[in-house]
Amino acid sequence: MRDTRTNVDRRDVLRVVGAGAVATASPIGVSETGRAAEQEDSYRNPTGPIGFGDVSVVRTCDGIYYAYGTENPEDVVPIARSTDLVNWTYIGSAFETKPDWRDDPDAGVWAPSVAEYDGEYHLYYSYSTWGSQDNPGIGLATASDPEGPFTDRGPVFRAADLGMTNAIDGELVVVDDTPYMVWGSWYGIYGVELTPDAADYVPGTTFHMAGDKKEGPMILEENGYYYLFYSTGHCCDGADSTYEVAVGRSESFFGPYENQRGEDLRELNAHHEGVAVLSGTEEFIGPGHNTAIQDDEGEWWMVYHVEATADRDVRVLMIDPIRWDDDGWPIVGDDGTPSAEWSVPPAGADRCGDTGDTVAVGDYEARDPDDDGRYEDVNGDETTTHGDVNALFENRDADGVQNNPEAFDFDENGRFGFSDILELLEEI
Repeated sequence: MRDTRTNVDRRDVLRVVGAGAVATASPIGVSETGRAAEQEDSYRNPTGPIGFGDVSVVRTCDGIYYAYGTENPEDVVPIARSTDLVNWTYIGSAFETKPDWRDDPDAGVWAPSVAEYDGEYHLYYSYSTWGSQDNPGIGLATASDPEGPFTDRGPVFRAADLGMTNAIDGELVVVDDTPYMVWGSWYGIYGVELTPDAADYVPGTTFHMAGDKKEGPMILEENGYYYLFYSTGHCCDGADSTYEVAVGRSESFFGPYENQRGEDLRELNAHHEGVAVLSGTEEFIGPGHNTAIQDDEGEWWMVYHVEATADRDVRVLMIDPIRWDDDGWPIVGDDGTPSAEWSVPPAGADRCGDTGDTVAVGDYEARDPDDDGRYEDVNGDETTTHGDVNALFENRDADGVQNNPEAFDFDENGRFGFSDILELLEEI
């Protein structure tokens, strides 16, 4: 569920965001925000911006992170940017006005999910009315730049299209070059295949992923598993909120997803029935609706909001590291609660169109023989043969490939996938 009742305006936002924003009496109720004044290699939560709920974050090739949040009284999807996930600069709104495909003036634009897809930035959003089940849906807007302007493309689907309830909280997931939408709030979490342009759903492809009393699903692929993070408990009650984040995992994107106790998430239908990986404290209340982003050193960070802090009854953006135990389960923040202070993530490096003379791909040094920005000589033997196709296939998950997708984007669709291996094969 999304809360648009927070009493914040642009002046509140600007007091908190901005590079190196630090105050001795922070408007969000903690002594400092963002990078700590005394210790440049650490930060204090919350990092801001204030009023950013249901956060989505995308990283561009130039090392900039962009955050997007549920609408607030000033912005229809606010946008901020950062080089380190800690110090944020307010940008503006993704929309000048609300999309026109709903005729309910009380409907809100909630829970944006932004991803770079097919050479554009896709912003998926929930369009729903608080406390109503009047056929909510998930819409799509696109832009060539993460700062916008975003052009609305209308609904991807509405609840009635799928014969389901509360079709909100969507996230784009691409598996084997096929786009899917994962969504759900209170009435189960589901997935559905999308059309190749990721703008419409494919009828008859819906599948069940988790039971009731869950929302804000997010998929993270790591350790040979797909991890399904979700929020449970009650949001949007300020200091009385009971929101927390739980998780399940599966070797298949399609499930079944089980938690640390071996329970099938589809069989869990009560609040707090699963295994939480991030729960609130007296200082940080109601953590939830998370996303995750990987830094340049390959470490994962959870980005989320809390419903309130000890001193202020308003949503604010937080970040915490995701570590992994010996069994491959996530450990978030201060062993399952939001951290007050942590080491600052590394600043993002600029990887736009400049991968250097070679790119390390497993044990190989890939080369760009014709200076077109594509590294066809994957095994670095100064020829382009089937050996390069094999080298790319065997090392498709290597850091050098995943961190430099533009170098291996042979089909020029804006991302790296299996289709690029096939395209390289056709070019030989």
